[in-house]
Amino acid sequence: MTRQISNLVVCVVCIGFLMACSGTPGMAADKANYSGKYSLQGRKTASGNKIDSTIEVVQSDDHIEITRVEQGSRTTNRYPLKGSEGTYTSPSGLVGKCKAQLKDKYLVLEAEVTSKPWPNAPPVRIHTKERWQLSSDAKTLTVKSDMDFPDAPRDVSSAIAGEYGSGTQKYTPNGVPGNHSRCAVNVGS
Repeated sequence: MTRQISNLVVCVVCIGFLMACSGTPGMAADKANYSGKYSLQGRKTASGNKIDSTIEVVQSDDHIEITRVEQGSRTTNRYPLKGSEGTYTSPSGLVGKCKAQLKDKYLVLEAEVTSKPWPNAPPVRIHTKERWQLSSDAKTLTVKSDMDFPDAPRDVSSAIAGEYGSGTQKYTPNGVPGNHSRCAVNVGS
């Protein structure tokens, strides 16, 4: 009888563990966890020096927090994942709004700030959209960035965005890649 109870307890614990590791019921198993620290691959300044650029990501079920460090300047933003908007601060200090969405194998980040390019100029909205994708082996993070200016004529917006804000960058994980699975187990203390 005691052996049957022990087996039942072990079975219940295993089922509970499997349920905890499976994430939210109905959630796609292939949605990546981007948690980790990444360094920009191979980009250099005009003088040939490597650009010091890192991204540190902490992902939870309801938000993703991203800390970017470029040439010693640090910016941290928390992007809500459940459809609401969060407060965003650009690397230059402009404050606006942001949101994030996990779409299949992509993470989509959007941010919008308002700037006054000159003291007497009308405000201009700057909208950025990034599509992140981890390689299947989690050794490369590809970030495709697009920028547009909703208040500017389309041809002006396209010309400015192409010159200053759109493009693709590749990052590699620093050390051990982040927790890209849905469950991790810590053994010991």
